[in-house]
Amino acid sequence: MDHTAASGTCVSCHNGSTATGKSAQHIQSSTNCDSCHVTTGWTQVNVDHSAVSGSCDYCHNGSTATGKPSNHVQTSAQCEVCHSTLAWLPASFDHSNAAGSCSNCHNGTTATGKGSGHFTTSLQCDDCHSTSRWTSIRFTHTGGNYPGDHRSQVGCLDCHRGNSQNPTWRNSAYQPDCAGCHAGDFKSGPHKKIKDGTKYTVSELRNCAGSCHIYTDSSLTTIDKTRNRKHRPNGEF
Repeated sequence: MDHTAASGTCVSCHNGSTATGKSAQHIQSSTNCDSCHVTTGWTQVNVDHSAVSGSCDYCHNGSTATGKPSNHVQTSAQCEVCHSTLAWLPASFDHSNAAGSCSNCHNGTTATGKGSGHFTTSLQCDDCHSTSRWTSIRFTHTGGNYPGDHRSQVGCLDCHRGNSQNPTWRNSAYQPDCAGCHAGDFKSGPHKKIKDGTKYTVSELRNCAGSCHIYTDSSLTTIDKTRNRKHRPNGEF
């Protein structure tokens, strides 16, 4: 058929009687055939989405048009929430439409997962990352072993030397007290225990923020000088 010799609109002939018309599963559209199809074959299609009525999944159901693959992110949103009508990629994802935990999608297959050098942790992505970008990162310490102003003075790898959620104690015998990290910083000189000059040991003062009173004698019953909480986690004395 030489379509240049035909007059009238496409549907004048493509009505299912004179010539092939729209099939039962054809997308909802009020436009003429040539808005999407070419005269050399039906399957070479360029869809003008502005001429299509109905929701995306009416056509993008895997039969009429490409639908969600088996590894698609879990979402009830329509295609245009993330995709454009030009191509599936790139996509702009609205996380508020996602169901389930982060790792359901961010597993390295459905969506970007943890890299090989990622911090070892059982936390979900949104405990540290935002939904707009992977960096910058926030990590909230919930334990009492990270007190005071440590976040401004201590780098992550100072405690997490094994690149794990669990800290690596320099002096594990004293964990979780201050001496677990600071036993090597202990100086016996200023830590007098008894007036006669007897000093405290690291083990006795393993919690640096505690008290280290000076006693009158070895019975440790009478305090000669009271010294409470001389050290602070922020470095003040």
